[in-house]
Amino acid sequence: MSENKYKHRYYYKESYEAAIGTFATAIVFLFVAILSLFFIAFNIEFIGLKDWGYWLFIPAFFIFIGGFQQLYRKYKYQQVVKNALIQRNFEGTHKLEHIALEIGMRPKDILRVLVDLRAKGIVQYSFSSETGEIVLGKAIIYTPANEYVPPAKKLETPLLTEGKNFCVYCGHKIEASGKYCPNCGSNL
Repeated sequence: MSENKYKHRYYYKESYEAAIGTFATAIVFLFVAILSLFFIAFNIEFIGLKDWGYWLFIPAFFIFIGGFQQLYRKYKYQQVVKNALIQRNFEGTHKLEHIALEIGMRPKDILRVLVDLRAKGIVQYSFSSETGEIVLGKAIIYTPANEYVPPAKKLETPLLTEGKNFCVYCGHKIEASGKYCPNCGSNL
């Protein structure tokens, strides 16, 4: 199946992301707004904060609403993926792209959801080292390599994997030869 052929089939348009950054921003706005009330009460002049700082309650409120929307979206995405895995009885070998097309989510978002579900102990899975497909019901124990250095968040080109006995993306020790990491599914 071609990725471009089905690129408009994904109806979950928003990304699956953590809400902690949103809540941290809202808390900073809220702190400055409360601090401005303190400055008003004690008539303290600090960069004019007592004159304008209380207005930050408004954006703090809307940022909190955005954070709760992100939490709800995260919950909804987890439920959708969990239901797709329940239909598969949490077992078998499946292509990530097929699951993505079935439920209408982008494959990268499904991977993030799967990592969260695995961390919560809801689902067990690994990746086939030969095909890169998801093997449901097969637990994997993460074994970190001593020489692993985490890569940068944004990569221009794929990392070199030749001659390394670990996944350069997640640091999992690779025991047997294969094309894919059994822990994260990265192409080796």
